[in-house]
Amino acid sequence: MDAAERAASLFAPVGSSDGWNVHFGRELNATEDRACLRENGRGVPVLEGKLIEPFRTDPGRARWHVNGVDADRLLGTRWRRSRLAYRDVASATNRTSLIAAVLPAGVVTTHSLFCLKTFLRSGEQHYLCGMLNSYVANYLVRLVMTTHLGSRTVEELRVPKLAGTSPLFREISDLSEAAARFGANKAGSAARVHALAAHAFELSEEEFRHVLSTFPLVPESDRAQALDEFRR
Repeated sequence: MDAAERAASLFAPVGSSDGWNVHFGRELNATEDRACLRENGRGVPVLEGKLIEPFRTDPGRARWHVNGVDADRLLGTRWRRSRLAYRDVASATNRTSLIAAVLPAGVVTTHSLFCLKTFLRSGEQHYLCGMLNSYVANYLVRLVMTTHLGSRTVEELRVPKLAGTSPLFREISDLSEAAARFGANKAGSAARVHALAAHAFELSEEEFRHVLSTFPLVPESDRAQALDEFRR
């Protein structure tokens, strides 16, 4: 039984009522809502898919902004809270394909990002962010993806639902939050998150080694560090 079969047999889809019961959707459309977009640098930052990387985003680089009144009219108040998001456009030949970050409160997004529509506590969002960015989740999603990661693809992804009191849950969540603030490599958390996620998926060392081998564009040193953390 490989990693995909094991995950399918052990865990519920992230969007199911037996799983995390989370749902994702698009917010603004860069074409349909173009009249609301401003390029003068004033207002609510509009984030595009290219402005997020694993765990982090940079609202200061937003090329568009919208008026807060328009944001309320188009999205209600959900843009006023933080929410997990991931890039829509992806490729199985990229370094990693599923790229997620917890967006800060006070931003909106275009159709190139899918954002969490379900309410989750901050710790739960950071846990899921760590799991979605993991090599294991990327391995699983690459088995079924095309060049886009629509909401259905991600909502059907199998993700372990750990109790919030679980030490594994807390460490993944805390490291993911640290990576959002300082960067995964600077915080020294990327390899640890990948290793902990593999343990959450209940992979053996042999299975995790196989997963790592399917990411040839990831530097060998990064993969080796993740495997070392897994062994610890």
